[in-house]
Amino acid sequence: MPRLGLLLLAVGLTLHGLVAVAGPPEPSALARCEEGFAAHPEGSDAAMCFFREAQDPARRDEARRRLGGLIASHPDRPWLTLVLGHVEMLSEPRLAEASYRRAALAFRRLGDAEGEVMAGINLRNVLGLLGQTEEAHVWVLRVGEVARASGDAQLQVRALILEASELSDLGQDLGRAYRLLKRAEVLVFSGGSDGMKKQLLNGLATVSANLGHYDEALDAYGKLAELARSTHDLGTEARVRLAFATLAFQRHEEQPEPGGRPELLRLAREALAAAKRAGSKAFEAMALRLVAELLGDGPEEQREADGHLTRCLDLAREAGLPERRIACLWTRAERLAGVDAAAAERDADEALALAAEHDNPRYLASAWRARSMVAFRTRPLPEALRQAERALDAVEVLRQLQKDASSQAELFSSWAHDYHRLAGRTLEAGETSALPSREAMERAFAVSERLRARTLFEALAASRALSAGEDTPERREARAHALRGLSTTQRRLLEKDLSESERTRLLAELQELERREHELRPAPRHAEVRFASLTQTEQRLGTDEALLVFLVGADQDFQGAPAGGAWVLAVTREGTRAHRLPERARLRPAVALLSGLIERRDGSEAGAAAALYAQLLAPALRELPSSVSRLLLVPDGPLHDLAFAALRERADGPPLISRYELALVPSASLLHHWRERAVRPPGGEALVLADPDRAAAPTVVASARGGVFGETANLGALPEARREGHTVEASLEDTAVKPRLLVGAAASEQALKASRLDDVRILHVAAHAVVDVEAPERSALVLAPGAEQEDGLLQPREITELGLGDALVVLSSCQGASGAQLAGEGVLSLARAFFEAGARAVVASLWPLRDAEAAWLLERYYRHLAMGQGVSQALRSAQRDAWEDGQPAAAWAGLGVMGDAALVPVPSQAQDVSNAAALGWTWFLPALICALLGTAYWHWKRNASNR
Repeated sequence: MPRLGLLLLAVGLTLHGLVAVAGPPEPSALARCEEGFAAHPEGSDAAMCFFREAQDPARRDEARRRLGGLIASHPDRPWLTLVLGHVEMLSEPRLAEASYRRAALAFRRLGDAEGEVMAGINLRNVLGLLGQTEEAHVWVLRVGEVARASGDAQLQVRALILEASELSDLGQDLGRAYRLLKRAEVLVFSGGSDGMKKQLLNGLATVSANLGHYDEALDAYGKLAELARSTHDLGTEARVRLAFATLAFQRHEEQPEPGGRPELLRLAREALAAAKRAGSKAFEAMALRLVAELLGDGPEEQREADGHLTRCLDLAREAGLPERRIACLWTRAERLAGVDAAAAERDADEALALAAEHDNPRYLASAWRARSMVAFRTRPLPEALRQAERALDAVEVLRQLQKDASSQAELFSSWAHDYHRLAGRTLEAGETSALPSREAMERAFAVSERLRARTLFEALAASRALSAGEDTPERREARAHALRGLSTTQRRLLEKDLSESERTRLLAELQELERREHELRPAPRHAEVRFASLTQTEQRLGTDEALLVFLVGADQDFQGAPAGGAWVLAVTREGTRAHRLPERARLRPAVALLSGLIERRDGSEAGAAAALYAQLLAPALRELPSSVSRLLLVPDGPLHDLAFAALRERADGPPLISRYELALVPSASLLHHWRERAVRPPGGEALVLADPDRAAAPTVVASARGGVFGETANLGALPEARREGHTVEASLEDTAVKPRLLVGAAASEQALKASRLDDVRILHVAAHAVVDVEAPERSALVLAPGAEQEDGLLQPREITELGLGDALVVLSSCQGASGAQLAGEGVLSLARAFFEAGARAVVASLWPLRDAEAAWLLERYYRHLAMGQGVSQALRSAQRDAWEDGQPAAAWAGLGVMGDAALVPVPSQAQDVSNAAALGWTWFLPALICALLGTAYWHWKRNASNR
């Protein structure tokens, strides 16, 4: 059973029995609450008795009446007013606003910091729910001020959670919201109340889901479900059931499964039932909308959906919940689009106007998306495409509100299918003559470039200079301290004999240090980026090059509407053509099958390789100009994991590399960025690190360059890597690029960081790599430490600061090209980190390489590089050598070039002579001019003296 299914089952078991909490009214229970208050009126515990009893909707009115009476007779007890707000919040959020406000001001007059913080938090939450964001922000600031002044650690934690909630609700800086909540998590679960835990877990789950961390969101909701059970909290049960149904729906949208709709509808109906039991109008409105969205188009289901959406809108108006109203409006608009275009457009316009009125970027992006979806069914296609482009503009406003690259990329990934839809529908418009064919391709190409590797492109295009005041000596020292702490903690985690409890403690410490280091990083100044146009790309390609841009979307969305499909744009100097491909759901298993067959090393992959060739490449390659010998591939989705080199036209034919050089390119814009840079003069250094010697390494010999983070200490030596290092050294000895070989203990993290890397033309690392898909920033190249302050784990945060100058980086290690995938951004691999460090091309592998095979292949690669071949030409030559030698595809097809395939890091002797001649003329012409001027001056002086 999938992880999501297991967690849903676990939550169902956890919540089982909660329904029994609600029952017939028990007046004596509320009477006991009054008795308890009379005995102990001074604190919050007695007042909270009324809230606990009000969990049953049948007791709610009685609880409000009794609380009102007590407030009238005890006006000096604001805890009663605060709890009244809690009771009202269950079913009438608009009424709760006044109660929370009165309680907060009363606590302020009494100088009760805890009470004001609690009331302020709840007031801010209800104000946000009612769309009053400006006043809500004032209360966030006030709560923080009071919490800090109190000196109470628990109140300060509550303020952290509140700040994170505001950022999350508005879609602003989700990365900071996540880090604040992770910081609070440790403190909350070391002694916080159940209420604080619920607040923390709800916020953490919401932010995690918005960033695409679905597993973490599910874990948080699982813990929240357990709290709901133990505290008999019907409201939290409703929240959890709704969240699980929504997450399952989001997962299904990204990775549809046949027959998934009935199960999703069942979950949504259970969430609706739970919301009704809790008597929560907010949760009921959300559940009604979700059920309506999942219902089909048949007459009975259409009537049911109409009823649910009418009820949803009524509830949203009664309770004053603009976000719920907006969502119900756009859902009704999408359902009406096929049957009543005018009504659908009215609903879509009203949703958009409400979103603009409340000025919430998250609402606006969603409302514009819905408006464009309606337009695709009610307007001419060109007009619908323009509205979809407006929707992407709104998404990118939301993206720019994120303050760091990682949260930008994570947020962006959840909107990637909107880019796929627009690009695909635009290409369809070109096919049907709704748009001129050329215009359609230009616009689709522009949408593709807006999607691709945005954070990497912006990081490289922007100046690395810091904004004024952002980086201070104090911040630099604090970050250096955090980095030292990270190194120390990771060194401990590499020890083999750690107890499980100590490992758990150290991992928690590591997480906190990672959060602190991330917040202390200097933020690069943002620069406006210009994406490459299709015309520019055609003009700048070589006559021997073709750029194949893959857009791997779905044919239909969850509602059965066209979703753009999958395409490849074949771009050359002579023009561009578009070809349809099988959709993502068909390609994903096909790519996985090919990888599995290659791993068998028996040639059984030939048929699957030919099938994928036919589906992905055959139509495009048939129409390429005969001069094309290099394919620049812009992969998408499952194609990031595809070994293109192994594809072949026929099962019994030669592989693709027999005809073409291959290179992966993140985007056309990045390709232009690299090629616009000035060509470096010949010469420089090749820095080679091979077979790093780690003191803790065992004596066993590793057969593959791999491992996982928790097993790094058990990685073996790589004797073939040491031989490989000497081979690289020998291959480059007589070239303009002089090798410097570091092996064993000298192949260290400290030595690499201390090197003058701006003079390095080639950086070659023959070592283990560990890839952590769940936490990409913990992936690492495993080197010798070289100094006490280093741990030997060269991780992305350190790689990006190396300062490489247009170098070629060769990662002769396991899975240097693999890692977590983010839709649009691509693979968060070690290779990607080297690009951010300034590399111009990276050679890395998709899968673990056997040590001997890696050494053999790289020996041939450097032999061809030393002859003056470019980075992709040399790899093609080496791979052909391996294929002709009879080696299986597993030995050579996983190694690939990323970046600028035309880079020539080792100029040939002829190029050296040409460069020397150019340099000679550069020196000679100024010298000649100086000589002539000197001669003229001498003649003038002599003539002047003769006069």
